[in-house]
Amino acid sequence: MNLPPRMTIARAARLLQKPTTDQSPPLTSQQLCQHSLHLATFGENSLHLNAYAKLLSSQDILQQARQSDERRKNGKPKSILDGIPVTIKANVAVGKWWEMPHACSNVLWSRGGGASSDVGEDRDNYYESDIARKLLKDCGAVLIGITNMDEFGMGSLGMYNGVHEDRKCRGIKDERRRHSPTYNPLPWMERIALLLLRSQTRRDDWDDYWLNQIRESTPANPYAIEDESALQELLEEAAYWTCGNHDNSSAENAKKFSKECPLLSPGGSSSGAAAATAHGSSLLSIGTDTGGSLRLPAAWTRTVGFKPSYGTWSRYGVVSYASSLDTVGFIAGTLECAEIAWRCLSDDIRKDSDGFWDGNVCRDSTARIYHTASNYRKRGKTPDTTTTTATMTATTTATTTATTTTIENSNEKSASSKKPLDGIRIGIPAAFSLHESPPLISSLWSKGAHRLHNAGGATLVSISESQISAQWVKLSCAAYYVLACAEASSNLSRYDGIRYGSDYNSDLMQDNALFSDTGIDSHFSDMTELERQISATRAYGFGDEVQRRVLAGTSVLSSDRFHTHYEAAARVRAKLSQSMENVFRNGEHDPDSANVDVILIPTALSFPVVLDPSRRERASKVGDSTSAFSNDVMTIPISLSGFPSVSVPFYDNATEDKKNSTVMYEHSRNAVGLQVFGPRGSEDLVLRAASILVSA
Repeated sequence: MNLPPRMTIARAARLLQKPTTDQSPPLTSQQLCQHSLHLATFGENSLHLNAYAKLLSSQDILQQARQSDERRKNGKPKSILDGIPVTIKANVAVGKWWEMPHACSNVLWSRGGGASSDVGEDRDNYYESDIARKLLKDCGAVLIGITNMDEFGMGSLGMYNGVHEDRKCRGIKDERRRHSPTYNPLPWMERIALLLLRSQTRRDDWDDYWLNQIRESTPANPYAIEDESALQELLEEAAYWTCGNHDNSSAENAKKFSKECPLLSPGGSSSGAAAATAHGSSLLSIGTDTGGSLRLPAAWTRTVGFKPSYGTWSRYGVVSYASSLDTVGFIAGTLECAEIAWRCLSDDIRKDSDGFWDGNVCRDSTARIYHTASNYRKRGKTPDTTTTTATMTATTTATTTATTTTIENSNEKSASSKKPLDGIRIGIPAAFSLHESPPLISSLWSKGAHRLHNAGGATLVSISESQISAQWVKLSCAAYYVLACAEASSNLSRYDGIRYGSDYNSDLMQDNALFSDTGIDSHFSDMTELERQISATRAYGFGDEVQRRVLAGTSVLSSDRFHTHYEAAARVRAKLSQSMENVFRNGEHDPDSANVDVILIPTALSFPVVLDPSRRERASKVGDSTSAFSNDVMTIPISLSGFPSVSVPFYDNATEDKKNSTVMYEHSRNAVGLQVFGPRGSEDLVLRAASILVSA
């Protein structure tokens, strides 16, 4: 018996679509979003995933959903995303729902209580990011909650979720305590899938399955599992591991539950976005990618992580980490969902009379520079003036067949060929074939390349080390952390408790156990009042990982290290970017070139890390704090070059019962993340090539 398919954006839009008769649609946005809230509540309270920094109230969610239902009833949906439940990362400002993204760090928590929605003030001038405005107001999506993240985006495991204070005992009795790590939902979803199979009858119509599950959903049992005793046992085991009960548990429970810890890292820094999407409570999660912050979590949670070309979407309203690297992207459940989101969110990036992007519509200088007409022509890309907002609106008001056709229309050119990727050259770079790569990942990388050739018709091209040097690839990791830490040191210098950031009383802090234990208080006597204020704010407000990176960045920017470290890292970045740029051909304008169109490599060199709940101070079995840095070697070169990339789950020996990432809650040990990337502006081609990898 087959596992049920994931709920996708296309399926949800089809069920939300008003029928041709006068009957009511089979599903309303209120029902869909209420079900998503049930899933999110279950994940937070029962499975203890810690995916959300904030869940909106049921009243706020249903108010958004009612407005969407009214638009659909009147035949005026804003886009295919209208009424679809989504989430946004905690470092993104979301107007009245999340005006101050304080969950990305304790230093951003204000005395007034943080988010403006907690204050109860109703006004029109909320601080809102461009991407949130586009998603929620222009596309009509429904915000479910704000997802957790590593503090300021610094981390790859979802375990550096910052620190926060006990606001009931502010002052000398305060003690910093960590948010618990975000956990990967896949081990629990695998168990839930088995329970669903047990109670499931054979179905020919999966739409009916989802309609029944949504209507029968409750916060305690959002999956409508019939075997309540088995579900209760699963929840007891989740509490046994996540709440630290295994240390003091009885011998009976020790025998009853698995001896192997099921707590896995979802990756970072967009850990909450990946967990929420993999869990099913969000159909699309907006996040940011600096050095792999979307693609690594996607690989570890069997979801799809998409990072467009650097500067494609405005960073206005996004808390800065490393400005020359931060890129707004998203995590979706399937590649089909990613394609829909890409088209909806990028439908108006070119708006002037010549079809080129109008820089005046964006407040982000990075995006304005990137989208100039000269840059488009330099990349050999001619903007398509036929893709307009009107086209997207017409698509969303059509029937189910029209929605499906919209996705297929992106492959009009390939449809006339014998195979979808005829004429496309896929590069396989030898420089990324590292000896640290596990045999399974290397094997599936090879199988993925052959699938692109056999099923897609693409031509495989080996890229030698003379074209992309393995030396530059290995140095990219060191160069990235030098540059990122330097930019972080500069960006975070504003949080001094005077201009920005929460202000802490330095006199009270000197008596705090945190300061006396670490010896910080011994330095206060030599400081001025202003220096004590700033030191208290940054020492108390920043978590350990942020402090490490700020100190490292400050060091490489010092006069005696700037030339030897920072400038050397900048040269490595330029050299690597140029060598990777040179292997790409100039699209249709360069048909006879021996270069390639896109490149295929693994997303990560390891599998999800097992978290150790008994070690609260470092909640992981990885060694020191730098041991996870090397895992980014597959994603960092792409970020340094600003190329678009998509990571998709690739399975070994896929069968008809395993539709890859389209199957709900599937957790296969024989699956890895593979990423396809191309030159700047090649997002459509990158998605097209990736579609072959996820095809059954």
